[in-house]
Amino acid sequence: MLGSKRAHLLPVSLGLVLLLAAAPCRCAEIVGPPRPSVGLVLSGGGARGAAHAGVLRVLEELRIPVDYVAGTSMGAVVGGLYACGMSPQEIETTLREIDWDEMFDDSPPRRHLPLRRKMADQVGLFGFELGLGPGGFKLPAGLVAGQKLGYLLEALTLRSTGAASFDGLPVPFRAVATDIDTGERVVMWKGNLAEAMRASMAVPGAFTPVDRDGMTLVDGGLVCNLPVDLVRTMGADIIIAVDVSPQAGASRETASAAMILIQSLYLLMDQNAQQQRELLGSVDVLVVPDLGDMSPADFRAVPSAIDAGEEGARLAIDELAHLSVNEADYETFLERQRRSTVQLLGTAVVERIQISGMSRADPRVIAGVVRTEVGAPLRLDVLRKDLDRIYELGDFEHVSFRPATTDGVRTLLIDVTDKSWGPHFIRAGLSSEADFQGRGDFAALISFLTTRVNPHGGEWRTGVRFGTENGISTELYQPLDFSGLFFVSPRIGFNQRRSEVFTNGSFDEEYGVAILEGGVDGGIQLRNYGEIRGGVFLGRRTATARRGRVADTSAVGGYSASVTIDQLDNLSFPRSGAFVSLGGRSFSRDFGSDVSYDEVTISACTAVRRGDHALAAVVRGGTSLGSVPPIYEQFELGGLLSLSGYERGQLRGPYFALGELIYHYRVLRLPRPLGTGIYAGVSLEAGNVWEDAGDIRADDLLYAGSVFIGADTFLGPLYFGLGLTEHGDSSGYISLGMSVVRN
Repeated sequence: MLGSKRAHLLPVSLGLVLLLAAAPCRCAEIVGPPRPSVGLVLSGGGARGAAHAGVLRVLEELRIPVDYVAGTSMGAVVGGLYACGMSPQEIETTLREIDWDEMFDDSPPRRHLPLRRKMADQVGLFGFELGLGPGGFKLPAGLVAGQKLGYLLEALTLRSTGAASFDGLPVPFRAVATDIDTGERVVMWKGNLAEAMRASMAVPGAFTPVDRDGMTLVDGGLVCNLPVDLVRTMGADIIIAVDVSPQAGASRETASAAMILIQSLYLLMDQNAQQQRELLGSVDVLVVPDLGDMSPADFRAVPSAIDAGEEGARLAIDELAHLSVNEADYETFLERQRRSTVQLLGTAVVERIQISGMSRADPRVIAGVVRTEVGAPLRLDVLRKDLDRIYELGDFEHVSFRPATTDGVRTLLIDVTDKSWGPHFIRAGLSSEADFQGRGDFAALISFLTTRVNPHGGEWRTGVRFGTENGISTELYQPLDFSGLFFVSPRIGFNQRRSEVFTNGSFDEEYGVAILEGGVDGGIQLRNYGEIRGGVFLGRRTATARRGRVADTSAVGGYSASVTIDQLDNLSFPRSGAFVSLGGRSFSRDFGSDVSYDEVTISACTAVRRGDHALAAVVRGGTSLGSVPPIYEQFELGGLLSLSGYERGQLRGPYFALGELIYHYRVLRLPRPLGTGIYAGVSLEAGNVWEDAGDIRADDLLYAGSVFIGADTFLGPLYFGLGLTEHGDSSGYISLGMSVVRN
């Protein structure tokens, strides 16, 4: 009976099995094997690394999702931007629009500096400084501190704010650097993303190292320029490696110490990259864009590097195609990759500003130049100017920012790093001017500066001059409050110079003038525009005529006042901005002076440019207001761009006026560490000196002009010129350290 029932159930059971086999499964979705995870490796290579943006563009076109990213140097920059949510198009646009010459010049625009820093341009000091601290003499750790680059990276990676580690970014990320103390590879996986990117590309000697987690970090290309193994350990099944490493031996330039050093670095990078390339398997893809012999330092070739990266990736399309996913899956990836972790943008307000990192500067001085408001949304345009103003104070090697939420409070962290080679700074210089008649002056200059001598930001500067003119002076610049608006400035100095007087067609009188003078000024600092200053002075002056005859020994004393507005971009080759200075000194018997006379001077300049062309208008003048100063203290004209064609000091009197139009064209741009450029120019000049105010007439003007070749270098401005007077007289000149604008 039981067997009979089983016999009847068998067909039913078989039918149910066949029915279930034929019907779709309702209890679980049947899926294929999971796709392999993709890791992207981006090598270092300086400007060549812009090719990575072109590769990313192709990966997006092919709908290839990236699960892990690791990079070195420029590869860390591009990879970090992609990992924190930037699209390939955004990265490409950013790289194309950056002014790389400006980016690698951390010197603030001259017009933004305080006037006391601008005045260094007028004394012929070199553009670099030596530090003196407890450990002795020190040099800056690199040509570029990375201030502008650091700000750019901070701004571009704001969307990553709030990520606990780089695994929390839209795409997990790693950056590689080198510990300069141990020579070991350092893998950065948490902390400040922008700082990690900057550390990874801190080329030794070019960029200052980055202090991070107790280590001193430099460019990761020294130890691992193509971190294939790193992405593998992150979990990647398949690796796409993009290698833009510079090729050792590609350059055929004449051997030099610099080229040998560079080629050695390239060889080191290429060797460790080759070791990593050998770790790639048969399913991995290696993309090597054809960048030819493009130099890692040639950032003007960034657009062509991007195009080369795209072309290189397209050549590998057959190898990459199997990694593509369908549109729906790629949209899901893009939603993740474009995700932002930012917590302090948009309408979120800054609830606290915290300044940290300084050791010598008082935080109240820093706070005095910050315009970002607590209780208002974070505005990057305002913050950028805040960081610039802090950096322009001249005391810091680096200024950075980071939004954070601490104890539930949205905080803007501003971190400042003192110059590591301070707190005492030494600058040297040369000043020389000679004509082809064999007359000239020469001086070697040394400036000693101690900053932050007290909480209000006092500065003590001492200058020494040796040569045709000898002297030493020292001055304390003391702000009276943390805003730096009001100041006092006591000073004392000794100066010894030669003064030649042109009469009867030759320089037949010569005086040696020695002055010991002290004084104290007070004034108002007009931020970075200029200053108003006034004060009193006392001293003694001795003039010795040729053959040792004492011509004059007298006590001097009186008062002085000046107003200076300086917004020129450059005193020697002005291309934009304006300058005006009005000043006067009165030698008064009321102050114990044995002589009594006045002098008032004015100097003004405005400049405009179009491309590499620039035109400057200069006006200078002086008056003794009817008084009679000693002949060796009267105003002088003559020399290059001071009635060119006349000999220096050939024209002398108690009144003078000079007007000039100066055109110059930038023939060649120089790399920023070396200077701004080489220029060719001409000038048209009109002016004269007079013995009496009643003699001043327009029809009494003398006319002259010049042609010149000049170079604005880190050693100072260098001029070679030929001047011609309206009477046909001519003179050639060589000058180092000359300013077009002179007080």
